Amino acid sequence: MNTTLLVAALCSSTIYASGCQSIESTASSTTSPNSPIILDGKCNEWNRPNAGFADDRYIYLTFSPPSDSLQAIQAAPYTTRIRIDADTNPKTGRPMQWMSLETSLQEPQGVDLLIELSPKNDLGTIGIGSSVMHYASSDKSTSIGHAALGFMFLPTFSAPQYELRIDRHAPGAHILPKEGPLEIVIDQVDQNDRFRWSTTINLKLPTLGDAARPDAIIPEKPKKSVRIMSANVLFSSPIKDPAPFKRIIDATDPDVILYQEWFNTPAEDVQSWLDTHAGNGWSVHMPSAKAGVAIATRRPIITSYESVLPPSSSGRPARGVAALIDTDAGELLAISIHLKCCGSANSPEDNKRIEQAKSINDFVRFVHAQHPKAKIVIAGDFNLVGSYEPMAAMIDSLGAQGQDLTPIDPQILADASTITWNDEKSRFSPGRLDWILIDESTSSATNAFVLDTRILSNASLSIMGLQRDDSKASDHLPIIIDLKKAK
Repeated sequence: MNTTLLVAALCSSTIYASGCQSIESTASSTTSPNSPIILDGKCNEWNRPNAGFADDRYIYLTFSPPSDSLQAIQAAPYTTRIRIDADTNPKTGRPMQWMSLETSLQEPQGVDLLIELSPKNDLGTIGIGSSVMHYASSDKSTSIGHAALGFMFLPTFSAPQYELRIDRHAPGAHILPKEGPLEIVIDQVDQNDRFRWSTTINLKLPTLGDAARPDAIIPEKPKKSVRIMSANVLFSSPIKDPAPFKRIIDATDPDVILYQEWFNTPAEDVQSWLDTHAGNGWSVHMPSAKAGVAIATRRPIITSYESVLPPSSSGRPARGVAALIDTDAGELLAISIHLKCCGSANSPEDNKRIEQAKSINDFVRFVHAQHPKAKIVIAGDFNLVGSYEPMAAMIDSLGAQGQDLTPIDPQILADASTITWNDEKSRFSPGRLDWILIDESTSSATNAFVLDTRILSNASLSIMGLQRDDSKASDHLPIIIDLKKAK
């Protein structure tokens, strides 16, 4: 059927009595990606904008919704739905209509698993976060949450294309077949359940593999390098539960730690904690206890800076701190930041992040004028949950040769993903909130990784002196990078 006629017919169909917007529908099936899939939100591996792929461990999907109103899909004025018919049986699960008139004349899709991003809330309006439901039948449902499926997607900010992953070994994934066909519809609907867009993806799952945890060890720090760790410590959690944070420092052995969320903790208490749990030789630069950002270093501080960012709002201090440090790789301008949280694209929160990012850019230019040979590392909790504009404003032309700074893409050790935030109990699915920026004209990243102890083998954890739940001590995962002088 001609697309125009199809839409016209669909809008006039009594099945969709709530109305119709500008919509389109596509279909796809299992596709072989151009290269191994890395869940990083760049979608470079995919040869189609709407496609799926499965291996013996994961299900991967990518989709490209209409570009008329780009929003981060966990804070959008519409709901993105991933509808999974796990047994390809329209008579089981929750019956849900198709968007296409041609398929709606058939039986509705029998949805066994429903993932919703920006789902409706208890008031019946579009909310935020995610929802994962298992439908045993049309009138019997169970909320199981994103962790039960190992569900995650990137990017967290508004983008023209997204990619997602489901873990076939997650505790709730027993609903999925161990092998065989899988029918998936990804669509978007407004508050009145009117379709905006839809794509259908048919997969054939290969036989489920074993659930062995991967082996990996932390890479050795190269000579003439500086190891930097960015760590959000979740409301000063090291004070009440020091052991996991001590083990992570012992295992990673950083020279510089860029901290966030040492909230309401005086600098002398942070210094005391490091002296007690991380050994001697640490210096702490922390202008404000309320701001929570700090720099801890075992290398000499040449110059410390009190002001990097303007205050977040009335009565709230700026969450940015900087120091010029003498390292084995040369002078390093290290900046720890914690940008404004929450909001969506073009929201007041997003606009505040853009303002803060421009201030950081101005600050780096100011320091560069005095220390033109200093390497740069900016790291921390960027909270990119609206637009990408804060990042674009921050990196703009800050390199020594006038080029943009480079956002490094460290993967989780032994896992092909760049997730840095994971709270299994949160309404928000795992995402990437933490970033590290460098100037590749003056320095190179020889190692870069994110540490998540939950996924590693017992043997690996034992070798590194870590415990499985160490990464649960904070909702943010530590990022580690080794910088050397650029060749």
